[in-house]
Amino acid sequence: MNKKIPLWVIITGAVLFAILFHQKPAGLNLLIFNAFILTVWLVFKRINFKNTLHVILFFATFTSAVTSVISHTLFGIIMNYLSLILLSAAAVFPEGRSIFSLIGIKFFNVFFGFQEFFKRLNQADEKPGKSRKVWRFVKIAAIPIIIILIFVAIYRGANPWFDDIAGSFFKGIGDFLNSIFGEIDWWWLLTATFGFIFLVFLLLGRAFEDIVHADTNAKDTLERKRRRRVYKGKKRALLMELRSAIFLLVGLNVVLLLVNVLDVANVWFGFEWEGEYLKQFVHEGTWLLIFSIMISIAIVLFYFRKNLNFFSKNRFLKVLAYVWLVQNIVLAISVAVRNMHYIDYFNLAYKRIGVMFFLLAVVIGILTVMIKIKSKRTAFYLLRMNVLNVFLVFLLMSFFNWDSIIAKYNFSHAEDSFIHYNYLMKLDDKALPWMIKSEDELLKIDDAQLEKFEFAENYLSYLDYCYSVEAQRDHFVKEYPDHHWLSWNYADYRAYKMLTSVQSEE
Repeated sequence: MNKKIPLWVIITGAVLFAILFHQKPAGLNLLIFNAFILTVWLVFKRINFKNTLHVILFFATFTSAVTSVISHTLFGIIMNYLSLILLSAAAVFPEGRSIFSLIGIKFFNVFFGFQEFFKRLNQADEKPGKSRKVWRFVKIAAIPIIIILIFVAIYRGANPWFDDIAGSFFKGIGDFLNSIFGEIDWWWLLTATFGFIFLVFLLLGRAFEDIVHADTNAKDTLERKRRRRVYKGKKRALLMELRSAIFLLVGLNVVLLLVNVLDVANVWFGFEWEGEYLKQFVHEGTWLLIFSIMISIAIVLFYFRKNLNFFSKNRFLKVLAYVWLVQNIVLAISVAVRNMHYIDYFNLAYKRIGVMFFLLAVVIGILTVMIKIKSKRTAFYLLRMNVLNVFLVFLLMSFFNWDSIIAKYNFSHAEDSFIHYNYLMKLDDKALPWMIKSEDELLKIDDAQLEKFEFAENYLSYLDYCYSVEAQRDHFVKEYPDHHWLSWNYADYRAYKMLTSVQSEE
């Protein structure tokens, strides 16, 4: 299945990387780079489409590249690079089942990728012809020079006196080479070098044997290990553990039932805001409840880790565990309702959005624990499914242009919810069409804010916000036409068109 990827592909990719990214922000170039990498893996048959995890990671890489061009968020770009790295690990481990295993493989491939590269150089060195001389030069001189330059760059950043000496030295070399060859773009060469290192990391390497063995031999379902004779002491200890678990879960269920009843009564239906900041209600309360959910999951996993899964008298314990987990889902919903109250009165923000997605991952995690109890699944199954669960939730988050959504939502609810101008000023340029408001509109909003929120006067005034965001708009509109087409993305393009069309109407 696995065909060797020739070294010329990596060299070509490094040149392409420099052409795409040299002095250009991520945009359309990121999609082109992804298309190149995915094509290489497809041509050299590195993607195992019979493996569900391979299919998921291939889909994640492709979709995150597309949405990075459409939504163009930093988080989306990070998720795209993460998807690429995970898929590169899957490319050397066709049977891999766990993202956790792929992370381990990629960690070791930092070394194995370059080991394979030097091994290929040795093989090329043995071949007759002109290419032999080329590869011999690369092996003897070029690679060490690259490594030396990397360390020189590190030492320049750490030592100002060395930086002065090295700067003068490189300036002299640059002037000498420029006098012979003309102007050389050394930053372009540095970008190509970084691209070369990144491509070696992505396209070369091998699977670490210990991780492969652990992943392929790990089972999703627990197996009962029967003994010829069950000792009375062993059975008595198991019975004591069962009784202890029942006692604990009965007590915890009663306590959590009271908490849930109070939350349903006071948070779901009886909540009344009295003008406070809601920090204790949401910030401290939310994270404490999330922490309690994680501890609750750990307690269930502890009791259902081994023999209690097969004990004939564990039915009541299972019922208690299911009730306990369902109650924790109700608790998670209560946390979400708290967060919604916060959004109702204080508008959208990144952390409030993040809490909702985190709760989604938590609820899915609780459901996998219930599956583990019902079907006697292993800890490996839980780890495998929940690492994948978190990855997919993060991937879903990366699809949206949150800056624009936040600006649009917050101003549409300005008469009812607090407008935090200081926070809005931190949003990206792509949100500018929804951030720009006239002085009359902002004055009307300000009147509503001061009437409902006494603390509003402690924050940035609407006039300061108006002047600042207009300056930000003017700078964006002026600079945007100079962007290279390889950095094009739909979110910025849409914002530019909306802003210029409004200006032309004025």
